[in-house]
Amino acid sequence: MNGATLAFWLAFGLVAYTYIGYPIGIWLAARTRKEQAPDAVADWPAVTLVVAAHNEAARIDAKVANLRNLDYPAGRLRLLFVSDGSTDGTDTALASITDVESICYPVRRGKPHALNLAMQRVETPIVVFSDVRQMIEPQAIRHLVARLLQPGVGAVSGALVHVAPGTQTAAQISLYWRYEKWIRRSESRFASTVGATGALYAIRSRDFTPLRDDTLLDDFEIPMQVVRRGLRTLFEPRAVLYDELQPDIAGERKRKIRTLTGNFQSFARNPWMFVPWRNPVFVQFVSHKVLRLLVPYAMLAMLLASLLADGAFYAAAAVAQFAFYATALLGARVPGLRSNRVVSFVTVFVELNWAAVMALAGFVSSRSDAKWEKT
Repeated sequence: MNGATLAFWLAFGLVAYTYIGYPIGIWLAARTRKEQAPDAVADWPAVTLVVAAHNEAARIDAKVANLRNLDYPAGRLRLLFVSDGSTDGTDTALASITDVESICYPVRRGKPHALNLAMQRVETPIVVFSDVRQMIEPQAIRHLVARLLQPGVGAVSGALVHVAPGTQTAAQISLYWRYEKWIRRSESRFASTVGATGALYAIRSRDFTPLRDDTLLDDFEIPMQVVRRGLRTLFEPRAVLYDELQPDIAGERKRKIRTLTGNFQSFARNPWMFVPWRNPVFVQFVSHKVLRLLVPYAMLAMLLASLLADGAFYAAAAVAQFAFYATALLGARVPGLRSNRVVSFVTVFVELNWAAVMALAGFVSSRSDAKWEKT
């Protein structure tokens, strides 16, 4: 085996392990563990539900109505909104709602700053973080808290469900998200997930670690700091919340670049994650988070290696890869073609991997615009 063929199979192996081998492996490993159902809770602890918002005046009433409908013991759920430099009347809207506490300040500082301020006000033993846009099922907080009260558990993530997609592109993104939840559920059952769903997750207040103001992924850094203490982060599929998918590639690209840039930022700031004896979920972390960021370069290596390797097999592999990327290019340039499931799937897959490249470029150059913005 010469250098080109070796490079081809190494690159192919990385891609296959990342998207097929690891998900199946963690699923099989999880089946060896018995999932412990939470005990009945006789005395529900007090909970503060924190919602950070920026220019969300149009959604505040709907969110508050949703939170009022949550099925949690009366007097045990406190609602705290933080308006981060809003200029659209969000502060006025919050001031008019008598059963909601709010923190408002004029200069925008970002979501991490908002969460840090909120935690200075939190006096309950448990805090739940949520966003404005998503709607929460009435029983969701009970499910989160019941899981959090289990021994050895330090954080619990809700399960984001996307409403019926209106485009084929959105349908493929929804498929990817269902695949992602399948992996998280397996990781949770086996040991612990790597991060949480930012729109709904719970921790004990004492386990909160203050964030730097420019932190991009609170829903990754906070749960990972919990895991670092030897506690588990679980995925609770019954704690459901609903959101709308991005209907087009541009919106999903922006969201993905922000998320992946946040991964690079967290990696750089938390080198302990790369030390096996310091990171209790090292295998999950590398397999689920790190290798996905290497896939675009493995795909490029596969293409170059197949062009350089001898033999009909590698020539056919090169043709197949060119066809794959040509399909993605056509899907990106000709929106009408994305009504085809195959074209849409290929386009979304390539776009997601291209977002990883863009995220790294932005992070390295320090010119990233991956801020806390609505997409």
